[in-house]
Amino acid sequence: MADAPDPLLVVGRTSFLARHTLAALGERRARAVSHDQLDDPRLLDGVGCAVSFAKHPGIHQDGYDLERDDPDVRLARRIGERPVRFLMLSSRKVYAPAERPLHETMPLGPSDAYGRNKLAVEQRLRALLGERLVVLRLANIFGFEVEPGRRTFAALLLRTLREKGQIRFDMSPFVERDFLPAERAGAIIAGLTQPLGRALPSPLNIGSGVGLACGLLGLWVIEGYGRGELVIERPDERDAFVLDVRRLEALTGPVIERDGLREACRELGRRLGTQPGAMPSTGR
Repeated sequence: MADAPDPLLVVGRTSFLARHTLAALGERRARAVSHDQLDDPRLLDGVGCAVSFAKHPGIHQDGYDLERDDPDVRLARRIGERPVRFLMLSSRKVYAPAERPLHETMPLGPSDAYGRNKLAVEQRLRALLGERLVVLRLANIFGFEVEPGRRTFAALLLRTLREKGQIRFDMSPFVERDFLPAERAGAIIAGLTQPLGRALPSPLNIGSGVGLACGLLGLWVIEGYGRGELVIERPDERDAFVLDVRRLEALTGPVIERDGLREACRELGRRLGTQPGAMPSTGR
């Protein structure tokens, strides 16, 4: 007897967060594909839920052609009228600058090209899919990001600590942001990937709900690494944010506590210390 069709489609299978989500799914069946397989005629056979981790590099720039280039829009058009739930990974950058924490009902007004393009994709997908769309607005998802060329906050932090024994900030270390470990984010997304039938709120913030000073995060990583220094190049205070995660916690329970964030950061430092090219210990 043939196996039952896969109920879950994961697009962008090699992305950092996709890998953590697939790991969290465990034994659950999922069809994981790359973005260049979006035109496969059998892509959606038997699928009840789809989540896309694919991202076109042009989304960070003004003039982005979402109808031509955006993988989420292409996938939504493929879904058409099918009874498929679509989880879209959006960004906290769609919100207008406001007092913290940022709630899903607050005004929208992105301040950069990435936020404007993400909001445009949200609106296009909502027009295509209606209530089948669940928009997930992500905080700063971080983890052991040591792939060459990766330029996220955590990737740059880990790279300079390993290569130079320093974490360098061009902003105030007291700026508070919402950070969520990738392992926890992947587990949350995995738990939300259900076919139509179970009601899910949309949009839905995905974050820790904890305002964590960026400098403290860096010091916790150094603590795990066992050596290094934090260097502040500029005192600018910018881009502070915390997400309101009460909607999320109503579904999942508590997301993560401050102590959990500290341990996640220390573990990054410990793992970094085992990598080739790590700075030798000073013995202090």
